[in-house]
Amino acid sequence: MKTLINSFRIGLIFLTVFSLFSCEKKNSDTGIGTAEFSISSSDEKSLSKSDASGDSALISFQIMISVEDMEGNPVFTDKLIPLYTFGTGFISENVEIKAGEYNLTKFLVIDPSGDVVYAAPLVGSPLAYLVNKPLPLSFTISPNQVTRILPEVLPVGDNPPEQFGYANFGVQIIKPLEFWTMCYLDNPIIMPPVVPTTASLTIYSANGWHYTFKLEARVNHLIIRGGSEIYYFILEKEGYMPQKMQFYAKELIATTPENPLVLTILWEAQYKRMILQPGPVKGKDAMISNLDADKNFGDHKYFEATFLSEPVLTVMRSNRSLIWFNLYTLPKSAVIKKVILQLSYDLPIPFDSTYIINTDPSTGVVWYGGVLQQIVEPWEEYKVTWNTQPKTVEANQVYIPPFIINANFIRVDVTRLFVPIAEIAAPNYGMFFRLWPTERFPGFRFASSDYPEPKMRPMLIIYYTLP
Repeated sequence: MKTLINSFRIGLIFLTVFSLFSCEKKNSDTGIGTAEFSISSSDEKSLSKSDASGDSALISFQIMISVEDMEGNPVFTDKLIPLYTFGTGFISENVEIKAGEYNLTKFLVIDPSGDVVYAAPLVGSPLAYLVNKPLPLSFTISPNQVTRILPEVLPVGDNPPEQFGYANFGVQIIKPLEFWTMCYLDNPIIMPPVVPTTASLTIYSANGWHYTFKLEARVNHLIIRGGSEIYYFILEKEGYMPQKMQFYAKELIATTPENPLVLTILWEAQYKRMILQPGPVKGKDAMISNLDADKNFGDHKYFEATFLSEPVLTVMRSNRSLIWFNLYTLPKSAVIKKVILQLSYDLPIPFDSTYIINTDPSTGVVWYGGVLQQIVEPWEEYKVTWNTQPKTVEANQVYIPPFIINANFIRVDVTRLFVPIAEIAAPNYGMFFRLWPTERFPGFRFASSDYPEPKMRPMLIIYYTLP
């Protein structure tokens, strides 16, 4: 005989029988109904007569129920009700119960070998979230009326059965769906590999079932209610805007611990965002050069900090750059949380590896690269020269190490130049780009606001909040 593993529906019908026979009249007078259990199945793997061994036409299943009245007094305790296959259907022995209000506290389906194959979960049990109405369930038996209630059961599998119960009901089997998922923050500052994060994930099925999971900062194994083609996700994390998504069941089933469903919390969803990428007219940047100390390069197409040989003069030329972004369109009450400077380049300058020491400047080890420093004096785009370059401060400066990436742009966190870590009593007139600590490094050459390709011009991305 095959194991009962697929969906079926148990119909429990309470009937109050009227006065054709004396026993029926007695039941009507005393308000006692007759409970008859019947099972109908459309699943080809459910029990049927053909599943029997030998020629027996009757194969016994049992339902174990516990019922209490509204005061908590037991009406049935672990009552076994036999079920029999009859043709392609099922019949049960009759059960009598008085009219009134009751609670179903246990409901188990037991196969002929004595194994509990299905059970209705109790409120508070680990799998109760998979059903819409876990036990106990309330129901009312009224004389001369038919009452139907539909509790839901889950396959027991290898797990020990929970305490469940009911009378006057039908059963709806819920097949769980298992999948694996993880969540991480899409932070533009953090380069791969990404780091998982915690979050709250609420999953909705098409029939209205939903449950909220607490995701840990790792691959999570989740069990949800099956039977839906599409599931709707709401991903939430404190301080971030909720992310709404939808997935097909087949996508969830295809996940594995090694290939989980990756959920992303957009980093910028935490804040409002303003993007500045001015062109030649509104952009303010300039280059200055030590070999043309009195010459202005306000329309220079590169935003650079370089130290390269000059072919004609056979000497080394040092170039530096200045840039300023107009933040006047930012709301006055805005609180800046993060500022990202995106710089693009067409042809990278070859690095001299003998000068590259990729260490943290705070350790005191000689380190070559570039820095962005705060300008503390006014300057004009078409007047500034090497000899008239404004003063800068080293406090809060941002380091740019030599880099090799598979892209023609970099993003630099320059927040400390706008929200100082070390407070300084000086105004901010933009950023000054130079090599650091000495000019022994070939340098960096990015596109400026005068570059002919608009997408490659410097971009400032400001993340902020409003009170």
